[in-house]
Amino acid sequence: MKLNISVNTPTIDNDGKIAANISCSELGASSKVEIDFINLLPFASVANKNAVDLFLIASFVYGVDRFIDRHTYSTDGWSRELAVTFPVYNPQLWSELTDKTEQLLSFLTGDYWTVKFISNDLILPASEIGEIYKAPFSQVNLFSGGLDSLIGALNFLKLNPNEKLLTVSHFDPHISARQEQIKLREKLSEKYPNGFKFIPSVSVSLAHSQLEKEKTFRSRSLLFISIAVLVADYQQLSVMVPENGTVSLNLPLSASRRSACSTRTTHPTFLQHVRELLNGLCLNSSVENIYDLKTKGEMVNECEDLDFLKTIVAISNSCGKRGHRANWTHTDKDHCGVCMPCIYRQAALQLIADPTGYGNSIKKGFTGRHNQTPFLSSKQGQDFNACLDFLKKNLSDNDIRGELLINGVKDLTKLDGYVELVKRTRAELKEWIEKAGNNNLKQRAGII
Repeated sequence: MKLNISVNTPTIDNDGKIAANISCSELGASSKVEIDFINLLPFASVANKNAVDLFLIASFVYGVDRFIDRHTYSTDGWSRELAVTFPVYNPQLWSELTDKTEQLLSFLTGDYWTVKFISNDLILPASEIGEIYKAPFSQVNLFSGGLDSLIGALNFLKLNPNEKLLTVSHFDPHISARQEQIKLREKLSEKYPNGFKFIPSVSVSLAHSQLEKEKTFRSRSLLFISIAVLVADYQQLSVMVPENGTVSLNLPLSASRRSACSTRTTHPTFLQHVRELLNGLCLNSSVENIYDLKTKGEMVNECEDLDFLKTIVAISNSCGKRGHRANWTHTDKDHCGVCMPCIYRQAALQLIADPTGYGNSIKKGFTGRHNQTPFLSSKQGQDFNACLDFLKKNLSDNDIRGELLINGVKDLTKLDGYVELVKRTRAELKEWIEKAGNNNLKQRAGII
């Protein structure tokens, strides 16, 4: 069913909080997006209005994404058909970029997006940029509280001792690793007081909804990038998205996870769509991921400040299911231990003493309400089960190449490099399972 969704002209209060109502005529339902804009207001005062538009659109997309539950309202069990009207400051320009915007959103979330644009009458109050942000910076980094973004910041700071790095963060009160962001920023500020600067995390959330909220967060990366672009426009800075290539490519572990069901939040083709949209908007900030040919383990082991990383790595959080603790063996831990982000993390940290607390072990026998469901047959174990099947497959270079193309890789100049990355990732995972797994898991992975 095609859902027509309208986003009302947003308002801003005296505390710098932007709010916008979202409504769907077919469902007779509404919701509200709230944006804590106070820390971005100074940058919006001097930025290109197109950068402000991009941020607001990304915030509204995030709200729409969470507003419409995909399993309830999808056309095929996954993809939703969404026709959305966005308020923008420059509707004529955005209308010229309709195709690019729809392609970007559809690739990112796996849905069918149709977009229209109307005039935004929101008047943002002027705000002065603080002295701390007037110094010349060299780069803006996304800083999520995860391991990869931590390494990205450390590498820049270590290699550029006389330059300044500015980091931006997003958090949703329902899902984000905000405390990790705060603690890591404190550690980096202590170690690199002159080079490391940050803007406090920007809260964007679906504050109110008459429907059950969607539980996936495919659109979050666009929101994250749009914050960085808005901030970077002030000094025409480049934007770095530090993410290992394994997660960026996210090669489907099985045929059933192809296409729309494969997350593409930092996929190289998505980032290319972003760059093309920025070019159309006459925004000069480049958006790059220099780690797109690195495994997570390579990022860890090649960290320019590895000794310091070892002392703070436990603060970072990689878990994709930290909010689902019902069947954890140890519910007091910070990582579930068995989702794919946790699997990649454990494999990446195998050469250093991993201090992370995991709620489950891959050797877990049973799970479920009565602890009677075999772990690998359960919903909790389905990611790791698929991973084992993927590792056991005897994949040729052509097999991998074909899967990469099916999953959206467009840059053929990097295709062979991505093939080698997938092979190294498989080796990294197998090496870890050989150390951490039992004979059954090793056999399932094709190790013995």
